[in-house]
Amino acid sequence: MSRTAHYPILIATLATGLLAGCAADPSPSQPGSPPQTAKAEPADRGLMCIPVRGMRNTTVIDDRTILVEMQDRTKFTRIDLANRCIGLGTYGFGYVSHNDELCRTDPLTLVGLPVPPVCLIDSMIPIDKAAADALKAQRDAKKRGDAAPAAQGAVD
Repeated sequence: MSRTAHYPILIATLATGLLAGCAADPSPSQPGSPPQTAKAEPADRGLMCIPVRGMRNTTVIDDRTILVEMQDRTKFTRIDLANRCIGLGTYGFGYVSHNDELCRTDPLTLVGLPVPPVCLIDSMIPIDKAAADALKAQRDAKKRGDAAPAAQGAVD
């Protein structure tokens, strides 16, 4: 058997070992607690993916926030970006879906620019209609240039 015949087996063994090393944290955060796996996600980052076919409308709230209205018009998801994405409201965004879902790992690209910047998703939080309406009102107030209401106090 030649030496080159062993390389595919060696590479497969190394890849399996590396993947197994990523799957579990050998040092649990609390003594006696089970190790965290790669599937564990912090609850505050919300959903990992939302189905594209379930999306009815997207509304850019500001340079860091996108509101997704789902088809049934009663469910909403707030997408928070990792950083400001300047021009998001002006140019809009696009993404490539590999599995008919928009996932936190999918980059968003501004459209209509010669060298479009890439914006990364930080979290996708399910919200109710009242929270969605509040986000839309915030966006509308900012568009109108409304200032925050002045604090009321005693007048001298």
